[in-house]
Amino acid sequence: MIQHLWTWLRAIFAGKARRPPVLADPSPPPGATTIAPRLIELAKGGNVDAQAALGEHFFGDCEENLAAAYYWNGLAARGGHIGAQGRLATIYHEGLGVERNPKEAFRWWHSAALQDHYGAQMMIAAAYELGVVVEADLEEAAYWVSRSYFGADGRPEALEFVGAYYESVIRKLSEEQRLRVAERLRHLAETTSR
Repeated sequence: MIQHLWTWLRAIFAGKARRPPVLADPSPPPGATTIAPRLIELAKGGNVDAQAALGEHFFGDCEENLAAAYYWNGLAARGGHIGAQGRLATIYHEGLGVERNPKEAFRWWHSAALQDHYGAQMMIAAAYELGVVVEADLEEAAYWVSRSYFGADGRPEALEFVGAYYESVIRKLSEEQRLRVAERLRHLAETTSR
């Protein structure tokens, strides 16, 4: 499983894998659901949750919906919606209707990761481990994959996926590095519980 996961993460950052499953649930196919006029009205009025709902609705494999997915996820992401930030990162990373831009993808995944989006945290960890967009830093990768692992607590499907990657990264650390990561996580827990 770890070898499969590693291959998949490398493919993502090489631009050869499509739509990371940990970042966004697939939306129903276009036409499968009807968009309520009130939802459109709220989204146009600046309601971030409504914008995110439209962004998620249009976020699919259908070529004709890419512009709408980019538009609504972009508005919601800039409004601070972490799910939309994860989807926008995927849009940039995969070049879904826009030019592929790994730096923008990293920026949006990082924004979502700081807000405890465990899928985005895993993508940040992979970027640090592989040295994509940022300088390779195994200790930083371990910090982010640890946040992802502990943030996925209680979700078996997430723990299964994140857990294998977590174990893979942690095994590569020296004891000194593990202690530094643990100290950063302890400090984070103390500052966020206040």
